[in-house]
Amino acid sequence: MDAAASKHSRRSASRGRLVSRLMGMETEYATMVLNRPGIATADLPAAAKIYAAICAAIRRDQPAVCGVFDSDQLFLASGGAVTLESHPSLHSLPGGLVEVATPEVTSPDELLACQRSIDEMVSDAAADVSRRLDLRVLKNSTDALGHVYGCQENYETVVASGAWLLIYRGFVLLLWAMQIASLLLSLPVLALTFTLIALFGKRPHRTESGDEAESGNQDADSRSPSELFESLPGWVRQFLMGMLRLVYLPTVVVLRFVGRHVAFRKQRKYLTAMLVSRVALCGAGDLDHDGRFRLSPKAMAIDVLADMGGYHGEKPIYVYGHWLGQFCAKSFLSLASTRTMWSRRQRLQIGLSDSNLAELAEYVKLGSVSLVLDMIEAGVTKDFVILKRPVQATHAIAADWHLVRRVPTNFGNLNALEIQQRYLKAARSFVAAVRPENRGEASLVLDRWTQLHDVVTAFRRDAKQTRPSLGRVDWLTKRWMIDQLDENAGWAVRKKTDLRYHELSPDGYYRKLAAADPSLALISRDRIEKRRRTPPADSPATKRGWLIREFAGGETNVTAEWRYAVLGEGKQKKRIEFD
Repeated sequence: MDAAASKHSRRSASRGRLVSRLMGMETEYATMVLNRPGIATADLPAAAKIYAAICAAIRRDQPAVCGVFDSDQLFLASGGAVTLESHPSLHSLPGGLVEVATPEVTSPDELLACQRSIDEMVSDAAADVSRRLDLRVLKNSTDALGHVYGCQENYETVVASGAWLLIYRGFVLLLWAMQIASLLLSLPVLALTFTLIALFGKRPHRTESGDEAESGNQDADSRSPSELFESLPGWVRQFLMGMLRLVYLPTVVVLRFVGRHVAFRKQRKYLTAMLVSRVALCGAGDLDHDGRFRLSPKAMAIDVLADMGGYHGEKPIYVYGHWLGQFCAKSFLSLASTRTMWSRRQRLQIGLSDSNLAELAEYVKLGSVSLVLDMIEAGVTKDFVILKRPVQATHAIAADWHLVRRVPTNFGNLNALEIQQRYLKAARSFVAAVRPENRGEASLVLDRWTQLHDVVTAFRRDAKQTRPSLGRVDWLTKRWMIDQLDENAGWAVRKKTDLRYHELSPDGYYRKLAAADPSLALISRDRIEKRRRTPPADSPATKRGWLIREFAGGETNVTAEWRYAVLGEGKQKKRIEFD
């Protein structure tokens, strides 16, 4: 028995079972209204309108309340949240991404159930909206134009230990002081913003004929902050945003340093190779503009190991955008909530994650990471692979659907399946050393991880062995569907198959395959329906979901955040913590 694993076994009784950490997912769904004959693209409904229609359909499905910081955001009785995930300047354009986050849960099985319930909720909302608009929703990671989006995974884990924890907390204190300074410096910018809105802001209003026209800033108070800001001329908006970015630039610089060099050092060292290589098992597949098939569109877009994610358009493996929001975007209302950054356990967000439809792939994606994090926290890392050049290795592996490309590691040059095999073997030894009562779902994670590895390995040995992977490995299933087309089929026809694989409707190609093979489903219909309206009993979201069910739609005004809700207004306002 490995000594470190034995030590972890003794700790497990007091700290809980394996793969039982808090975890969650955020998934961006692409929306698309089909262009009917005679209707120009410019006349298609805007992203904000589509989002509003989807939210209205979701409100008919279950109780929901608006967010504390974003009135357009919805927090649901299921414990999740819905957000329009795009820059405000794009809200008036067609299309758009609707992001739905799961509630926080403590097991991969529950997270898969919550994610499947969200898929069903979004699919039904789109069908409801389609009575008026021909709306399609895709759960994928890239569109026909090459834009990359998809899902992100979140896991609670140790941010640092020993001296590094002291260094981390020192930076938290520094950032808190910088947050206060930035807040004070931004007040003149905000004052200027509201002054300019009063002088130049315009709003659409309905004329007697029913058409929209521009008028002065009448009824400005009835508009949301984003609508007020959008009423300014473009050059004014750019100037104001530039000033705010300048004010918060020092905070961003320090956050970037902490994210790259201080926080989650062990995870970035030992988990990265597993994340990079798992695209061979859990990648969604993608056909690029040159007709090349790749294992993962998200992997091909990765350009840095750890960063803010989106601040300058970067696409990192480890994302710290939620820290940016904490110290910048929410400063005006949440200075006190910065204390949560002091905790030894923080949220690790992973951006290298495709949106899966295959339930086996999605479960393994979640369960394997949670188990490897257990091993890292226990110090059982001697058999883990360390990549020499993570970003280059990510591109090399993701571009090779033949699964033969090798990348340099501390164990020599290895391909994706060889890296996965090393992690899988180490995980088996680790779980075997833990007492059965403390293993939790670890045995199930190993069984399904092995199954997924075996079907992909079978294809690697014989390219004709695709049937065992159909409906279980997204990229292989999609590749097989594309191969069924006529050999002279052009790129547009093949790309249509790529995109329609992800469509969340009975016409979606994966949905058709799953309907024909019930064995692909790991979560029962009853569990999906249950999680659609209530979070698991052991979830931190349980109290949030109960409060929303009790007060949504009542006389008392209610808004919510992940950690608390606000009831009432003015002097009657009351904050209720969920911790």
